Amino acid sequence: MTNTFASFQEFIDNVLSLSYFEVMTDIHGGLAMLAMILFGGVIVLLLALDKFAQAYTWLKYSIIVLTADILILNSFGLYVYRPYRAPVPDSPRSLLKASESTSWLHTIVFEHKEFLAFAPMAIMMVATIIVLKEGEKLKKNPLMRKALMFAVVTSLIYILVVATEAVLVTKAQPLR
Repeated sequence: MTNTFASFQEFIDNVLSLSYFEVMTDIHGGLAMLAMILFGGVIVLLLALDKFAQAYTWLKYSIIVLTADILILNSFGLYVYRPYRAPVPDSPRSLLKASESTSWLHTIVFEHKEFLAFAPMAIMMVATIIVLKEGEKLKKNPLMRKALMFAVVTSLIYILVVATEAVLVTKAQPLR
C-alpha cells in the first residue's frame, strides 16, 4: 500500500512541477486526442447511418462535439504556440531560427502547420451544417453520406499532418 501511495505522490509531484506552458501544451494534446476518438465515432456512425434507429441522433451530437473540439483545439493552439511566433531573444522561435539545422522547422513546418490547421475546422463546420440541415434524409442519400465521409476523413488527415508537424517543432524546441 505504501509503495502505491509513494508512486501516486511521485506522480502528483511531477504533475505539479510542470511549467505553465507544459500544462497548456498537454491540455492542447488532450484536445487533439479527444478529436481522434470523435473522428472515429463520426466515421463509424456515417457508415452505420442506415443500420440502426439512433444512428442519426448519435451522429448529430458526435459531429457537433467534434466540431466544437476542433474549434477549441485551434483556439488553444493559437494561445499555446505564441512563443513560436514571438521574435524575442531566447524564445523558441528565435532558438529554432538561430540554428541552421532547425531553422527550416520554423520557416517551413511551423508556418505550414499554422495555415493547415484552419482547414479541418472549416470543413467540419460545413459538414456539421449539412448533417443538421439534412437530418434524417441522410439515411436515404448515399451520395451525401459519401461526401460527408470524404470531408470527415480529409479533416482527419489534415489534423494528423498538423499534429505531426507540431510534434516535430516542439521536440526540436520544447516550450518551457
